Amino acid sequence: MARGLAEAGANIIIIQIPGKVSSVAELLRTDAGRRVDVYECDLAKSDAIRETLDGILKRDQRSVDILCNVAGISGDFVPVLTETDAHRELVVQIRYHAVYVLSQLVGRHMAERGQGGKIINVASIAAERAMTRFSVYGPVKAAVGQLTNSLANSLAIYNIQVNVLCPGWIRTPMSDRSFGDEEASTRILKTIPAGRWGKPSDFKGVTVFLSSAASDYVTGARIHVSGGTHRM
Repeated sequence: MARGLAEAGANIIIIQIPGKVSSVAELLRTDAGRRVDVYECDLAKSDAIRETLDGILKRDQRSVDILCNVAGISGDFVPVLTETDAHRELVVQIRYHAVYVLSQLVGRHMAERGQGGKIINVASIAAERAMTRFSVYGPVKAAVGQLTNSLANSLAIYNIQVNVLCPGWIRTPMSDRSFGDEEASTRILKTIPAGRWGKPSDFKGVTVFLSSAASDYVTGARIHVSGGTHRM
């Protein structure tokens, strides 16, 4: 998503979990030639999110036209009988609460600027299908979808469009840690009508569309990036 926006001419601000080493920023600077700033933030804590946003918007005098809520953590997929309170609460904090707080704060910033804006959330096909080991992840992603609907209605008056992407099976380092063994990968592949796993670059086009003036009358939309898996 960040690469698609950078290639389309956007400067990028990345808010990442502390200690997470990422090569994305340097790749975007080198390949797309855009300004890329990285801020570390404990996304499980509201105060940390507010402090980070204050630093970006007030101290550093940056403006935000597009917000993409894509944060995640490894190990989301735990059998319900072995799920722990600590893990469940962490998934909720990172994958829902952080989305809410960031959308609220950045949405307020966009409304006060009076120039409109775009918010893109990321849910999942697991929000619509009951799947083993998704007893926390699935309901949380369903909540993100419903939050998107509410935000879309609430912020439309400010010319802020809010939409949600619903990925299917996407090959990433995070998914490989959970489903990367050959048996699981082969089993999953058989459920994908497109005949292949998705890849991060599959999000570039739809992200640019939802971030551009071409989507100014599109809000509250749920767009599947799943190779047809959501129809199975």
